[in-house]
Amino acid sequence: MKKFIRELHSDLEVVYVGQMCLTWEFLHWQYVKALSLWDSDPHGIRHYNEVAGEFQQFQVLLQRFIEDEPFQGPRVQHYSNSRCAFRNLLQVPVIREDRFKDKCKARKKKHTEENFVTSDMLVEIVGESIRIFWQFVEADKDCNIETKRTPELHDPEDLQLLIEIRKILQKKERKLKDIVRGERCILKKFQQCPEDDSNEVLFYFAQLDMKLASRVINMSKITRDQLMWCHNKLDNISITDRKICIEPSYLLFPC
Repeated sequence: MKKFIRELHSDLEVVYVGQMCLTWEFLHWQYVKALSLWDSDPHGIRHYNEVAGEFQQFQVLLQRFIEDEPFQGPRVQHYSNSRCAFRNLLQVPVIREDRFKDKCKARKKKHTEENFVTSDMLVEIVGESIRIFWQFVEADKDCNIETKRTPELHDPEDLQLLIEIRKILQKKERKLKDIVRGERCILKKFQQCPEDDSNEVLFYFAQLDMKLASRVINMSKITRDQLMWCHNKLDNISITDRKICIEPSYLLFPC
C-alpha cells in the first residue's frame, strides 16, 4: 500500500511539474507575442478585451491558490485538489484580437476608447501575469536552488548528469547574483516596465528558468529525458561580461 501511495504521488508530481513548466513556456511565448503586436500596432487600433479578461482570471486563480496554500496540504496535493475544482488553473489564454461580434457588444455597452484594451495595455496585463506566476513558483519550496534532494533515477548512470546540472545551476546563480544586488528591484523593474527587454527583465526570466530546472531535479523520480530538459534549459542561458542572453527556444517538458 505504501508503495502504491509513493507511486501515485510521483505520478501526480510529474503532472504538476510538467504543467508548471508548460505554463511558463507558453506564458513567455504569449508575452513575446504581445510585444510583437504592440510593435505592429503603435496607435492601438486593435482591441483585446476578451483575452484580457481571461488573463485576469488566470491571475485570480493563481492568487487564490497562493493565498490558500498555508491552510492546505503539500504543494502537489494542493495543486491536484485545486485543479479538480478549477480546470483553468495554470492554463494560459491564447492572445487573439476581439471578434467583430465582441466589438459590437462593447459599443452597445457604450464603451469609450479608454475602456478598450489595446496592445500596449495587453503587454502590461501579460507582464502582470508573469509577475504573479513568479510568486506561484517562488512559493514552491522545492523550486529552491539550494534544496538538494536525492531523487530516484531511472538509470543509475544518470547520477553524473544530475551532479553536472546542479553544478551548472549553482554557477549561473552566482553569476546572476553578481549582476544585481537583490531580486526585489528586479520585480519592481519588471512590474513598472514589462516591455523593457533589458538585463533586468532577462534576469527575471533566467531566474524563472533556473527555478523550474531546480524543481525538476528535486522531484522524487527523474528520467534521463527530464534531466536533459534541465540541461538544455540551462544551456540557453548565457552570462558574459555581466550581460544576460537567453536563446529564444521553447522546450516542452517530457512527462
